[in-house]
Amino acid sequence: MKINILKYCALCLIITALACMSSCSNDDDNGSGAVVLEAFGPSPALRGSELTFIGKNLDKVTSVILPEGIEVTDIEVVSKEKIKITIPQDAKEGYVKLVASGTEVTTKTLLTYTEPISITKFAPSPVKAGQTLTIEGDYLNLIQKVVFSDNVEVSYKDFLTWERKKIEVVVPREAQTGIIILADTAAIPVELKSETELQVVLPSVEKVLDLTNKKPGDVVSTIGKNLDLVESVQLPDGAPVAHAIKDDVLAFTLPEGITDGAIVMVAYSGVHVAIANIGVAVPTDLVATPATGIKDGSVISIKGVNMDLVTTALFPGVSEAVTLTSKSATEIKVTTPTNAKTGDLILNTASGKTVSVKITTLKPEILSYNPSSVAAGNEFTIKGKNLDLVTSVTFGGNKVVEVTPTSSTDLVVKAPVDAETGELTLTMKNGETVKGSVLTVTKPDFCYIPVLPENEIKAGTILAIDIKNADKLTSVQIDGSNVQYILQGDILNVPIPSTANGNTPLKLVSSNGEITYTLTVKGVGPVITSVWSGSKDIANWAYVQMQSSLFSSVQVGDIIKVTVDASSITSSSQGSFKTGATDWPAIADGTEYFTITGDYTLTVTENIKQALQSTGLIISGKEYVAKDVSILHY
Repeated sequence: MKINILKYCALCLIITALACMSSCSNDDDNGSGAVVLEAFGPSPALRGSELTFIGKNLDKVTSVILPEGIEVTDIEVVSKEKIKITIPQDAKEGYVKLVASGTEVTTKTLLTYTEPISITKFAPSPVKAGQTLTIEGDYLNLIQKVVFSDNVEVSYKDFLTWERKKIEVVVPREAQTGIIILADTAAIPVELKSETELQVVLPSVEKVLDLTNKKPGDVVSTIGKNLDLVESVQLPDGAPVAHAIKDDVLAFTLPEGITDGAIVMVAYSGVHVAIANIGVAVPTDLVATPATGIKDGSVISIKGVNMDLVTTALFPGVSEAVTLTSKSATEIKVTTPTNAKTGDLILNTASGKTVSVKITTLKPEILSYNPSSVAAGNEFTIKGKNLDLVTSVTFGGNKVVEVTPTSSTDLVVKAPVDAETGELTLTMKNGETVKGSVLTVTKPDFCYIPVLPENEIKAGTILAIDIKNADKLTSVQIDGSNVQYILQGDILNVPIPSTANGNTPLKLVSSNGEITYTLTVKGVGPVITSVWSGSKDIANWAYVQMQSSLFSSVQVGDIIKVTVDASSITSSSQGSFKTGATDWPAIADGTEYFTITGDYTLTVTENIKQALQSTGLIISGKEYVAKDVSILHY
């Protein structure tokens, strides 16, 4: 187990040769035949190894005198420029002399030695932290630290015994199984590694437990050995759990939130030792009552096993989990939130596991139409059940009419003029749909527009549009005023006033009836919709908050404009656009606080649109008076 010094010595020889080029006695008169010493090495050297000298005329050297008068005459002459000797075991450190023909050449640097440090054995192995480890070898008195695996060091100051032939140390509790290293404390230390690993005792258990279907609050205990080496017990997610050790028994309680995986004990050395594999219990044998006919506010009872593990419930179609109204080991109750749909009702547990039970929502049902055939543009009644759940009716031709039911059995609807005969589809407020029977839609006898234009309608232009029953048309009104028009067969040409802007009513008056449409006209200027007006002193970070419903029609590219009382502006005035979400974050980058000199605006992006329609808008800032907040649509 001796240290491998050959490479080390070779390196030292090269370094010494370079260093000694100017540190040895020299004679510039090479032609005189005098001995010239240029370098020697290695130094430090190993007793019993070779010492090399480099120079000129070295074949004339008859003896080499080592410190304290030790003379060596057995010289290996490699060439005139190189000779070698073997260093005696009793050689001392000091200067070296070369003798030739009665003259002497002395080195100007010391010859030093590296002792043949060795490890012959160590015991005991396996060894337990806190026990004494004995290391035997030679020149161990030159060692200044013992390094265990993972760089756990014991300094010579803590050696129990420190002799040439033996070192004794107490094994630190952080020590791990592995190679041990004996070293000094030099900047580039001499290090001696053991050829075999030191085995370090770890805590152990009789068997790794199977904790299938365990629950929070259950106490787990296991029998083991060397449990005094346990620093902590870790759960599958890496979190520590309090534990107790008595004699050879380790015990701990499963906490809330325990997850599946391996539970380990961690030794002071950092090594993990498995204690158990856990499969956390989940609710089973689920029965929901009621499971069908569910609607907003319905209280659902779910019975089963391990129901006390449920923390929250997530309804299909709803993004946020809801809290339970009651809970026991065998039953939970939960109230159905708005917009819940048919599907899997998911029950969450603290462990992260989920289980589900199917539920079906209450659906509207169409029984009949009154009358059974309806003229387009006229009202009719849908007879049925649960019609109060309906928010819109879709006719043939994919024409949608928004409705506000006042009864669960009768729903009065006006058939669109451009509706087609076909099945009606009822859309519930949770987004689910129900199809009904075919409704026959007859076209009106008065003049009407079968299809409204999809292209942009601009103020100050002529609108050409297809109509039916043109012979019945007597007048046309836009925004309540009669306008001139021209009929070319079934094409109606009507001028759009330059003052029209936004939603503009178009009425066709016939000899046997009339009908009104709403056109969306792009005016010369923007369509301005005020969402707040008044006089609010925005001082000391005061604010105006507007609900999301005010922005239901906002579009990407619209401008949000805050009108400011110009006389209230100071050099320190600041504006702010925020959302109504938790903590009122900025609605976009750079909008939290910014300097203003008057009215200020915000261009609506897709992200801003989503924020406005979900959490509304808050304007804030300091040192100005807000007069109005409007949406400008171009």
